[in-house]
Amino acid sequence: MKSVTRQKNSAAAPVVARGAGAEKQAFVERLQIILTHWPSADRLARSMGVSPSAFRKWLKGEAEPSRERLVALAHAAGVGVAWLAEGEGPEPVFEPMAGNRRRQGVRETSNEMDWSEFVLLPRRAEAAAAGSVTPVAPSGNAFMALRHDWVRSVCGVEPGKLVLETAIGESMTPTIRDGNTLLIDSSDQTFRNFGIYVLEINGQRLVKRVQRKHDGSLVLISDNSAYQADAVDKESADDVSVVGRVVWAGGTV
Repeated sequence: MKSVTRQKNSAAAPVVARGAGAEKQAFVERLQIILTHWPSADRLARSMGVSPSAFRKWLKGEAEPSRERLVALAHAAGVGVAWLAEGEGPEPVFEPMAGNRRRQGVRETSNEMDWSEFVLLPRRAEAAAAGSVTPVAPSGNAFMALRHDWVRSVCGVEPGKLVLETAIGESMTPTIRDGNTLLIDSSDQTFRNFGIYVLEINGQRLVKRVQRKHDGSLVLISDNSAYQADAVDKESADDVSVVGRVVWAGGTV
């Protein structure tokens, strides 16, 4: 009987380990794909409620978004979370654009509407709680189109600074009602004005009237008299993340 000599690993396929660096670079490349369908990186960043500087760190591979921010980015861009995070699943299909006049999911009509006169605001993955309820993210990839001149005259904000969210709860009635659409000035993140802000505290997203005290502490005020004001001390105030100031609220009657 002939002996058979087995050569170890002679037919084994090489195993290529994909390092963290390669995965990070692949994520950056997917971000770049999305950006080819947006007017600018800053516009995409503001549409999901993060600062342009934070978004640029993702583009450079210097930082990575949290799970909540990743979901918000996927909703804003209209892509699958699995594809965005890991490159898994079907490739996203983007609508063709003529310059910056069209955005994903929006087609020009037969009347040749000039979309360059509008700002298109995607509904965020998060909702701002105006009461003791758990916010539920709006479903679908809905957009709201607003004329630039209307935004400037009514809201007093540059269109590129606007963020759209939905209020959930009754603590801010009658000013803001459950289900109202909120337009937020994302450039106002320092409480320089006494007004209504969308902010995050300890992972909870809230919409409240905010008063900054001289010592740096904050008072969160509900317009509904059934709710008591909350105090945030100076140390905790430093950890508050501000989405921006509410400049318009509206909804069904």
